Amino acid sequence: MKIFVVATRTGKPEDVAPHLAAEAKKALQFVAEDFFREIYSRADGNGAILVIEADSVEAAKQQTNELPLVVAGLLDLEFYPVGPYRGIVALAEG
Repeated sequence: MKIFVVATRTGKPEDVAPHLAAEAKKALQFVAEDFFREIYSRADGNGAILVIEADSVEAAKQQTNELPLVVAGLLDLEFYPVGPYRGIVALAEG
């Protein structure tokens, strides 16, 4: 299942900064494991957009709870499971 995740930093930059190296290391681990498929920085500087692959939203939440900023309570995550665009599916079936 493909899931888009909107990650929003909730802490001040000085609170977040000590965790950034560990956060990047964990993110790279998740990329290597093919859990994180894509990672984008938000243009507003307040977090990231992730494209992840997981069996379910619950499985995705469980794994992303390992991120250091999540553990520290400095990152909120919103999960949006996605599928093929319905317009394309309708055309393919019609």
